[in-house]
Amino acid sequence: MSSTAPIPTSPTPPASPEGDELRCTDADRDRVIDVLKSAYADGRLDQAEFDVRFDLTMRSKTYAALEPITRDLVAQPAPAPSPAKPARDLLPPPTTEERLLAALAQATTWVPIAVGPAILYYTVGKRSEFVKHHAAGALNLQLTLLAVTIVTFGLGGALYGIAWILATAFAVVALAGAPLRQPWVLPIFGRGGPYEKRD
Repeated sequence: MSSTAPIPTSPTPPASPEGDELRCTDADRDRVIDVLKSAYADGRLDQAEFDVRFDLTMRSKTYAALEPITRDLVAQPAPAPSPAKPARDLLPPPTTEERLLAALAQATTWVPIAVGPAILYYTVGKRSEFVKHHAAGALNLQLTLLAVTIVTFGLGGALYGIAWILATAFAVVALAGAPLRQPWVLPIFGRGGPYEKRD
């Protein structure tokens, strides 16, 4: 009767250490000692603290033992700054009164006299960026039309018919509470305001 001998099996290798449990090298200890020397030279460590931490460093066997020694001496990376919001996003939404006054400023282009938007720009505009923005837009449009009319010896006056249509559209935009950008008019008033800044 034959007996079967058990097949020898190789021993299971021990689990490899992970992360901070890895054993450190002399070079790792030297780097920690350099940090301690720098902190001692800066006055962040006194002689007693330096001696204690130096001794701990020399007796450390793993990264887990080394890490706490300089935890309060090494600057941590600062979090990345969040992207800045456009200035217009920081402004409160316009109130109903501001919308009505802004629409009125734009509607004054129906009568080609710059007095209406100028009054709103220098009075209400001091306490409302929204009204100031639309009043400046109306002023810029009227002054642009006036300049074109003068340069063309009166022929530009025909553009006032188009200006009335634009004024109506701009008044509706202001009444809806939206800002307005007019890149094709002379930017005489309101330059650099929060609604003029590009994203």
